[in-house]
Amino acid sequence: MFRYNSVSKHLFIAGLVILLCLVCLTGATLALFVSSPNDGAIGVITTSGNVRVDIVDASSKASLVGQVLQLQTSSERREILFEPGATYYTQGFKVKNTGDIPINFRLSVSDDQSVDMYEFNEAFEVWIAKDDLNLANAERLSEFRGSLKVGQSSESTYYLFIKMKETVGNDFEGKTYTGIGVTVYAVQGNVETKE
Repeated sequence: MFRYNSVSKHLFIAGLVILLCLVCLTGATLALFVSSPNDGAIGVITTSGNVRVDIVDASSKASLVGQVLQLQTSSERREILFEPGATYYTQGFKVKNTGDIPINFRLSVSDDQSVDMYEFNEAFEVWIAKDDLNLANAERLSEFRGSLKVGQSSESTYYLFIKMKETVGNDFEGKTYTGIGVTVYAVQGNVETKE
């Protein structure tokens, strides 16, 4: 009889545990199917802005989009003729945020499908300087990053330096590169909030 009570007691507890598991499973299943998708949600209103940029002249007034940036030289030579080590710079320009959100941007030398950019990059280095016509104060264009608030033009005037590498061989003799342009890549920047 002692064994019977022990077995009955264990069976009763096992049955109670199984019943409790079934109740929990049924309740969780019902909650899954009847709960509203908005229960416990925090309302967030999202808006999207427009990312728009312009390349303007040094005075920030006239757009240079679609125009050719003229190469200049500080030497006595008037003709732009590239040879190993020769360096020329563009006229000054600024980047202007004409959209309605802050932006982060970078610049890149681009082509109009008439130039093999791999070949161009093999022959030339492109640097960018701020407010200065000294290549020693410039940084590689590929490493340059900037940011602008809404409606802001860059404080600095940018100059691109295009330098033919000293290691260039005769493969580039007599070649002409036309259609080289500057492209601005911009994404939404950090938004400053007021509390």
